[in-house]
Amino acid sequence: MAKGWRVIDCTAMTGKLTYKRGQLVVKHHNMETRIPLADTAVLLLGIQTTVSTALLQQLAVFDVEVLICQWNEIPIAALQPWNKPNTRSAARQTAQQEMSIPARKAAWKQIIQAKILGQSHVLDMLELDGGQLLRSLATQVRSGDPNNIEGQAAREYWHRMFPEEQFRRFPGYGEGRNAQLDYAYTILRGFLIKSICTAGLSPTIGIHHHSASNYFCLADDLIEPFRPAIDYGISQLPDGPLDSEVKQQIVLSVNSQFNPKGLTIPSLVDEFCGQYAQYCEGWLDKLPVPVFGKRR
Repeated sequence: MAKGWRVIDCTAMTGKLTYKRGQLVVKHHNMETRIPLADTAVLLLGIQTTVSTALLQQLAVFDVEVLICQWNEIPIAALQPWNKPNTRSAARQTAQQEMSIPARKAAWKQIIQAKILGQSHVLDMLELDGGQLLRSLATQVRSGDPNNIEGQAAREYWHRMFPEEQFRRFPGYGEGRNAQLDYAYTILRGFLIKSICTAGLSPTIGIHHHSASNYFCLADDLIEPFRPAIDYGISQLPDGPLDSEVKQQIVLSVNSQFNPKGLTIPSLVDEFCGQYAQYCEGWLDKLPVPVFGKRR
């Protein structure tokens, strides 16, 4: 199937979703909208949305990532198709499971260094202080990040972001900037889950994150270097409620270029997941991790 790019948000909708001739049919307030499934990458479902079984089946056929959200728009489950065409799935998932601890720790070091460097570039781009401090912290990250340099960098980073707003980062706190960031990360996570499965990887086998209750540990690992790009996109929006107009702008920012003259964020996510799969199988000695704000 053709790669989709659209994000369809039905979390706040009271209505019905059905399928007809390759299209998602949205029925809401006596109005009907049709969206080609071939153009759709992610579908967010809320608690007041009714979905037909025929549509669920076709969402799997068209490889659309479906995230089922709670009342606060935080995903609680996902629909995963079993017809992924990657022929290396078994080999790659075995390699994931058998990856050595040193290899996992080395990958995590690369991921965290890239994340912190990306955060430093965000501060530079916004003409805020702290960029050099974060770059210094990035050099201190050791294999596996045993000293939690990631956490130290986060504290320095977030208390500098949005200085005129006296911002404090509280994930899951559904107001203002926090709500904007949570929504953007949710969409980005959907792209990660889709790309991980397409690459033939198991989303349950993480690098650093390990939880019996989290089916998407790997997505929560591989998302990290992309967060600074999202943070920068949010910084370009006015502080305010998470209304439909703001959501549309956030979706556009998540689909934007990761770096100037480079790939879009979803395309680079695809590439990165493929490279991680090669790293798992031993084809790469070092995991190449994208850094936001660094020209390729």
